Amino acid sequence: MAEGRFMDESPWRCPHCRGALDLGANRGTCQACGARFRALRGILDLRTRDDLYLSNEEDWAFALRLDEDYERQDFLGLLNRYFALAAAVSPEQKERQIRHILTAPGRVGHWLDALGTAGDGAVLDLGCGSGSFLSSVGRRVSGPCGVDVAMRWLLVARKRLDEEGLGHIPLSCACAEDLPLADSTLAGVVAGDVIEHVASQEETLSEVFRVLRPGGRLFMATPNRFSLGSEPHVGVWGVGFLPRRWMTSYVRRVNGADFRAIHTLGKRDWTQRLRCSPFGGARIVAPPLPDDDLVHFGRIKRRLGQLYNGAVGTRAGRWFALRFGPLFHIVAEKPPDVDQATGSRPSIPAIPPRSTRSEARS
Repeated sequence: MAEGRFMDESPWRCPHCRGALDLGANRGTCQACGARFRALRGILDLRTRDDLYLSNEEDWAFALRLDEDYERQDFLGLLNRYFALAAAVSPEQKERQIRHILTAPGRVGHWLDALGTAGDGAVLDLGCGSGSFLSSVGRRVSGPCGVDVAMRWLLVARKRLDEEGLGHIPLSCACAEDLPLADSTLAGVVAGDVIEHVASQEETLSEVFRVLRPGGRLFMATPNRFSLGSEPHVGVWGVGFLPRRWMTSYVRRVNGADFRAIHTLGKRDWTQRLRCSPFGGARIVAPPLPDDDLVHFGRIKRRLGQLYNGAVGTRAGRWFALRFGPLFHIVAEKPPDVDQATGSRPSIPAIPPRSTRSEARS
């Protein structure tokens, strides 16, 4: 993608007033309130608050350093450059994360199936990261787009999509709590391994509800706080069973990782949070472990994973998995008969059962 190029039919709106944007080389200007926004490689910076990991300015500086090698590197080369610039990433972690990112498109495409008829219109990948989901479904939906709070990762995603002939997919750097989209514009939103990282889960759910059209669906994949396995973000066992005020210091003591911006929930808390959200409720399932993950496990762990997958097909196994399994898949629906003017809706949307499978977000 040439520097400064924007999509002809940009879906993005001003995150402050939802006004239309005038787009130019490396910038956007709101027609309504006059707010100005910078851009890199056609990716508008529409953030309204700092990322929980890096400040916006630190992230922008990282992205500019990465951009210095953008034209010289292919996607894999830029990915390696990313981890060379990232602090405190061991060679083993780098190898594992790159392998996970490269193989992710084959594992996450089924997330679209969880949306059902939502695949018939525009679908947002919320927290799109390196573009794995968009790479997988970019030719299966009519209006895919991606949002992430990290410009550094969006630059990597832009490279991936351009190389795969998907340069038409618009990307935006924005906050999940202030989505730069007009009301009722999306058929579906996919958020894999994202909701546990946002600053406000309540605001994020409200924003997703706002931008979904009536009948649109939200799919989320998120770790279970009370999993009997190790916490997937930091690789530490038992974190979720501690009081929240102890979690960060415990993880720091065990392996030095930063746990401040991770907020996982258990089944009971998710049920309550979704019931209190504009969606009024959701369907929560504990999916089986992906076969692509099992092949990378050691012999004993792989056997345990196979036993787990067999158990989740039983009533007792489902009960156990929803309380102590590693992952939730959550599907919430904006009621088809919602009143667009008032936002009134039935208390709990009806969502028919659908089979889904699991994968951590990449």
